[in-house]
Amino acid sequence: MSRQPEISDWEFLIGYPLERAEEILREEGTSFQVVWTAAPKQREAASDSDSSEDAFVIAVRSGPPLSLVCAVQDWTVN
Repeated sequence: MSRQPEISDWEFLIGYPLERAEEILREEGTSFQVVWTAAPKQREAASDSDSSEDAFVIAVRSGPPLSLVCAVQDWTVN
């Protein structure tokens, strides 16, 4: 019998701006961490604190603590 993947209660946060997702989790008293990701050539900017304003949640990993995988939209073409 195939097993259905578990759906996190927080998956609705995917696509939310990081600031809004953090606000919701703080209101609910849920501990979380932010995990940054970026394209290989964009790694330097991935953890830049200034970029958090433009960051979006692209995945949610359940577990203690909840992990928000975030990335900044970057349309730069080199």
